[in-house]
Amino acid sequence: MPTATQTPSIRFLFAKRLKAFRVPRGFATARSFANALDIDENRYTRYERAEVEPDLSLLIKICSLLTIKPNDLLDFETDLTLSSGFSEGPTELLRSASDPISRSGGRHASVLCSALSWRMAELVADLKKADPANRLDKVSRISRIFSEIDADPFAFVAGIATDPRLAGLSPEAATNFADLAEALIASAKNAILP
Repeated sequence: MPTATQTPSIRFLFAKRLKAFRVPRGFATARSFANALDIDENRYTRYERAEVEPDLSLLIKICSLLTIKPNDLLDFETDLTLSSGFSEGPTELLRSASDPISRSGGRHASVLCSALSWRMAELVADLKKADPANRLDKVSRISRIFSEIDADPFAFVAGIATDPRLAGLSPEAATNFADLAEALIASAKNAILP
């Protein structure tokens, strides 16, 4: 049972996972998802800012729209997202990609593969110099890269491995990028192999 001091961190993990599932499912903006839920955008963004949590009936509706189970949002032992930047490694993702549930295939493996694909798309988009103030352009670039990764993660990783922009990464960042690529390939295998 979580203590009162754990509640904010649990809420933060829920918020992080909610966004990690929302974006790859085609809801690029909080507004689009709030509209699909038929709730006020401000109410929904408070969930993603970890200010409050939804009630059970809304949680079920969220899961239904995202085609996930409540446990997918509430299982905090396996974190499906990476924090921003290359400096923090995908240790949790690597563990998740090799866990027995992921190895058995099914929805969990597919969701993990999508989350890894989206994170890889974010990192590759960050390699390209662009106007950081133009957030819509960045989301558009990430979406295009995600589609390419989703279509064939194996070919994408093979192609990106020789990208000259990777040569400019610090050794730690290059290692973390390689770890993410390995986790993506492992989850792609798990998603398609029984």
